[in-house]
Amino acid sequence: MADLYILDTLPDQQAAELVPSLAQGVCDDIAATGSASDRHWKLLAFLCPEALQGAAEIVDHRTVQRVVAQESRRVFHLVSASSGSKRAHPHVCLPSFCTCASYCHKVATRPDALACKHGLAVLLAEALGRTQSAEHSDVAWANSLSHHLQLAMIDHGSH
Repeated sequence: MADLYILDTLPDQQAAELVPSLAQGVCDDIAATGSASDRHWKLLAFLCPEALQGAAEIVDHRTVQRVVAQESRRVFHLVSASSGSKRAHPHVCLPSFCTCASYCHKVATRPDALACKHGLAVLLAEALGRTQSAEHSDVAWANSLSHHLQLAMIDHGSH
């Protein structure tokens, strides 16, 4: 954890701005080495204490789907709800956004919260090569994204 001592020396806002790039750096290192070491898990636990356990469970259950637009190579992810959840539809994850309530109530409103468990699961699943992949034409990709975002709004009671 000495690696992260610098965060304690920075003003809160500056530290909050560094944390996402640090988590991405940890996941990039996981991808480069092909596996997550104890050190990686400790760093992620420090950076994302509230989200890590749930994210690891999601990755273990292989419920992260990577949806790619063929021409533009744009990507969004669908993260299925856990088996005990009453949620009917997967969460939509885009870079720095998730349709889950935790993202809306915690991550978007607190500078110290890096990601919800779904967003962190996407980073980990990509790093570990544990995503399911689907490719669509750009038009079909956009329609799929729109469809899943509408389902997310229905799940949250917004009409």
